[in-house]
Amino acid sequence: MIVGLVLIVLSVAAAVAAVAFNGAGPGHEITAFGQHVTNANDIQIFIGGIVIGLVFCLGVWMVSVAGRRRRAMRAEYRAARREAADASRERDRLAQQLSTQQEITEREQDTTVIGRHRDHEVRS
Repeated sequence: MIVGLVLIVLSVAAAVAAVAFNGAGPGHEITAFGQHVTNANDIQIFIGGIVIGLVFCLGVWMVSVAGRRRRAMRAEYRAARREAADASRERDRLAQQLSTQQEITEREQDTTVIGRHRDHEVRS
């Protein structure tokens, strides 16, 4: 994403500089950092504009792909958190059910036979 933003900023800066320092006449002098680099004709300037436009489009594309990827990752993260919360609730429900079942089993075991009286059992 950062590389895309850098490409966008650089292409806009190059386009602004090309427009701001556009000279008149058949030949255009191209300078960089105060030094004469070369002379360019109209076709070369036009192709340079196309290249700057393509670099701008590449930067926009990179930013949009990174944004889509980030949204997809956030959606997956939210889904995982929801799933974890559901699993936690299910775990708590099953633990409560198990403890209830254990209490019932303990109560049944507490009512053990403590003696016999002829034909029937005596329970506590």
